[in-house]
Amino acid sequence: MKKSILNLGKALNKSEQEQINGGKPIECYSNPICPPYGCCIVYGSVCEVIDEGGCF
Repeated sequence: MKKSILNLGKALNKSEQEQINGGKPIECYSNPICPPYGCCIVYGSVCEVIDEGGCF
């Protein structure tokens, strides 16, 4: 069982990990799927505002 769990997928490179984890917070206005204010994290095609005041 342990061997089958360890072989479920391939190792992801840093770029692929950032896409899944949302990467780094960005200024929302820099992504067209986000609102024009605040600090956001993008998960695939979803934009989540994490701070309405902006990124620091």
